[in-house]
Amino acid sequence: MKKLLLLSLILMAFSGCEKKFNNPVETNMAVYQVAEVSSFHSFSHTLTDSIINPSITFTSVLDIRRVWIEILTPGDEKISPGAISLYDNGSPAAGDLVKGDNSYSALIIMKNEYVNGTYLISYFVEDKTSAVKKVASQTFLFDNGKSNIAPLILSVSAPDTIEVKEVPLAFIVSATVADSNGLKDIKEVYFTTVKPNQPSSGSRTMLYDDGNYTTNGDGTAEDGVFSRALSITPENEKGTYRFDFEAKDRGGLGSQVVRIYIVVK
Repeated sequence: MKKLLLLSLILMAFSGCEKKFNNPVETNMAVYQVAEVSSFHSFSHTLTDSIINPSITFTSVLDIRRVWIEILTPGDEKISPGAISLYDNGSPAAGDLVKGDNSYSALIIMKNEYVNGTYLISYFVEDKTSAVKKVASQTFLFDNGKSNIAPLILSVSAPDTIEVKEVPLAFIVSATVADSNGLKDIKEVYFTTVKPNQPSSGSRTMLYDDGNYTTNGDGTAEDGVFSRALSITPENEKGTYRFDFEAKDRGGLGSQVVRIYIVVK
């Protein structure tokens, strides 16, 4: 387990405490304040080390009823369906060294099936009044120890010719993408466009695999088909448009570029 010094924390101070933290928000009548949070700048899963030990220390715990955390993946999904409790019981099983020292801890297994990327840990407290507050948060970069393989665009679907008459014409473009590290390892799929007789602006248009057909034109969520609903009007310049499709994974690797052309008449 790798414990690093306090890094990039968002600490929330409460009324009735003398010590001040940056970015104070939300107050209640209970008296407690965060003194320190152990921070993991990065963590790599290995055969001998797969456990992180998040902990949070308070100046006083008289008004604290319980403490827990939530951990979100780079895709904003919880690694555990319920709250992950932290303990100040001196139990090695909880990763707590000293009972009653105002420091709450837990041991969390970071499985190698989890995707690479930045994870968010949020710390919560329930006080004696039953009020629940988020009191701190931190991020860390997780490496699942697997060889990272770049995503691959298997195919692109789009019309090759569009004839625009008097009203705007809607159409959908989509890219089918695979990743040996799993679909959740895909961070983004996008295309850039080069208009007729103009240089590329480099601006990216994102495609989505969220099942939101009404907004994005995607039929089924998380099936590896990333889509985008587009429209073209009679005012758009006529000619040949170039579309360059690319995918990026959470480890920073990019797919091959798939180039197509659409003729607008």
